[in-house]
Parts: sequence; structure tokens; C-alpha cells
Amino acid sequence: MESRMKNPASVLGVNPAIQSMMGSIYQSGISSELLEYVGLRVGQINNCELCIGETIVRAKENPVTRNRIEHVLSWRDSQVFNESEQAALELAEAITKLENKYESVSDELWFKVDKNFGDKEKAALVLFISVMNMFTRLNIVTRQLTPDWEN
Repeated sequence: MESRMKNPASVLGVNPAIQSMMGSIYQSGISSELLEYVGLRVGQINNCELCIGETIVRAKENPVTRNRIEHVLSWRDSQVFNESEQAALELAEAITKLENKYESVSDELWFKVDKNFGDKEKAALVLFISVMNMFTRLNIVTRQLTPDWEN
């Protein structure tokens, strides 16, 4: 299978803006390790092979994530994630699926998120999950199988 087109972000020249946004997310104080888990979960839900593959490759280089990454798919039954990580993974699922419109992120879930993250971290988490959903959709629609945005 070949890509249908070059990554739309590259075509429109918006990669610097996306990288700037991602930089703000990573400087928010939220753990980059947690963002790896959340990004992987979004990729799994959206069946994005590129997102899943890239996360696994990065995890192999990091002994902390390497040992926990395989538990992301079954995080609800796993004992390796703490309360804040579980809240973030649950939020990733709720935002990605949007099954109940404005109630997709329940007050109970938002309370868990609010309890575990400050305002900047919450903003970064919501933005990161939304951006990961954009990435997975771009990759799937255009059949991106390799990270051609690096070219």
C-alpha cells in the first residue's frame, strides 16, 4: 500500500506551527512518558499503524516506557499505571471515542483528571489527545505508513 499523498501538514507548510504547539505541550510540566502512553492509546483506538509503530520504536530506547508500553492496551486491568496515568488514559479514550457528545467526558472522569493535574497539565493533556487524534486521522486517510513529514 502506498501513501495517497504527502502528509497534508507538509503540503501546506504548517509543520513549524504544529511543532511549536507540541513544544508547548511538552513544556507544560506533564510527563513525556505519560504522553507516550496516551498517544499510543489514541493510536490503538484509531488503528493507526504508524502511530503505534513509532511509539514502540521510541519505547525501545527508553527502559522506563519499554517495560510499561505493552500494558497500555489493557491499562484498565493492569497494575502498572498509577491513578493519574489511569485518569489520563481514560480521558484519552473518552475524547477519542466521543460516544456521548458533551457527556463523553463525564463529570466523574473530569474530577479524576482535575484531581491529578494542574491547569497547564490538563490543557496540555486535552490538547495532546486532540492533536494525536488529528495525526491518526491524517495518517489513516492519506495512508501514511512512514513518517514522511521528516522529509
